[in-house]
Amino acid sequence: MSGQDGVRGGSDGHIGHNLAIWGVVTGGAVMAGLFAFRPPWFVWAAGGGAASLWLFAILGLSDGPSRAFLAGTLRKSSYTQIYTTLTRRNVMWVWRRLCDEASDRDGWPTLFRAALTWRLYDKALLIAVAYPLLLLLGQWLVTGVEGRVGSALVLPRASLWPDRIGALVPFAILSLTLLPRSMLTKQVRRLGRKRAISLLILGLLFAGLVFVTSVGDAVGAWVKVSALLVAFMVGLSVNSGGAWGVSFVFLFLLGFFTVELKSFAAIPALLLVAVAGFASETLASRRFARWCVTVLLAFVVVYLAAVPEISCLSEKYRSLFLFLAVFPLLNALFDVLSYAVTLSLLRRGLRARWPFVWGLLDLLIACVLFLGLGVALVAAIHELNRLAGVPLLDLGALFAGVRETPGAYVWLYLMLFSTILPTALHFLISLLGLQGVWPRAFRRPVARLIDRAPDAPLYAVPAAFFLGLVWTLPLLLLGAALWGIWAFSGGFVMAVLGRYFDLLHWIAAVPVGAL
Repeated sequence: MSGQDGVRGGSDGHIGHNLAIWGVVTGGAVMAGLFAFRPPWFVWAAGGGAASLWLFAILGLSDGPSRAFLAGTLRKSSYTQIYTTLTRRNVMWVWRRLCDEASDRDGWPTLFRAALTWRLYDKALLIAVAYPLLLLLGQWLVTGVEGRVGSALVLPRASLWPDRIGALVPFAILSLTLLPRSMLTKQVRRLGRKRAISLLILGLLFAGLVFVTSVGDAVGAWVKVSALLVAFMVGLSVNSGGAWGVSFVFLFLLGFFTVELKSFAAIPALLLVAVAGFASETLASRRFARWCVTVLLAFVVVYLAAVPEISCLSEKYRSLFLFLAVFPLLNALFDVLSYAVTLSLLRRGLRARWPFVWGLLDLLIACVLFLGLGVALVAAIHELNRLAGVPLLDLGALFAGVRETPGAYVWLYLMLFSTILPTALHFLISLLGLQGVWPRAFRRPVARLIDRAPDAPLYAVPAAFFLGLVWTLPLLLLGAALWGIWAFSGGFVMAVLGRYFDLLHWIAAVPVGAL
């Protein structure tokens, strides 16, 4: 060891010992004061947190490389290391897989265009199809209450055993042993015609599901749920694309249509679905292929609403048609916009001094998109009702039911809120950016104290104190913000949703003319 290294090592040890003594004495004094005065719980939390962060600051100052790192971060123009450390890796992982390349220095419009890709739309389609189904199944598996899709009773009330556990057992066994994705795709590749075989497998699954679900009470609910879980897994194992997922659901619904009416009116629709699935995997332009799928499946919806047999469908199957075919298509269009906005604003916030501002902007844009989704759904249902000649969904009764018994429509709310869920998560994470509350003019003197900490305790002790303060105040603000959201947001959110409902009701009644 050189002489300079020996001096530096001894200085570091000297700093560590002195600061450890100061930390123990001060921490003991703080705890003694808290025990003596018995303040409220939040004072305990603040005092304990401040003491802990001061101890972490002491540990950081006892090592030369740590001091250099801490002083360097304090001198940066944006002091948001907690936020960037927790978010950058995850954001960039998603970005590399679903978005086009973009520079960290690009503006938000450029980042938004890079985020809005066919790959993101494909995932939005998959989520729009899977989310309501898995939400329905998850609610049934956890609570055992009856599962409804609109007015259709899909899953009856069930006990834990044998129904709910019986539904999970075959799915768990299959997922762990028989159908790993890599093995299944390898077998399909050996056959040489992967996409054609995929469509064949989905068709066979659809036929089996139609048989199982069309026999009514002849089989238990656990058999139906098991079949749906296994079929969904096989569909994802063969191909995880959203275009195939939505095509599978359309096949499923067309099977219901055929069985219920004992009619071949769905044959042209089946051909359109097959063309949509073929186009999604064979067209050279993936972006154009996904739009072809959307347009073709929209034609399927219009065709099914226009055939005379639709008036003979029971209310149950009309609800299935709307909630599992129409709603996911519209949801996916607004979801992909919401996802692109969230990803681009997350990436923009990584270099911002106040990421919270970008999280708030994301929340405001999501509210506008959420209103747009509501208007699009109302307009689409109204036009489909007129085209069918019968009410596929009575909008007047729906609005009246939401106003009088809002608790009866929880599944509908959760399905529609898929557009705003990533935004809400971004907003909560952006609160970590409150670390940037300290201006650089205050942080620079603290950085100088850290640089001079090895010289004397006169610099080391205040350096640890002010560094702990720099860490403590943003966390106190974060705690206060979260407590405020928890304590006061309930009434505020309900008031906002009430205004949203009134505005949507007015749009449905006046511009759309649906009421």
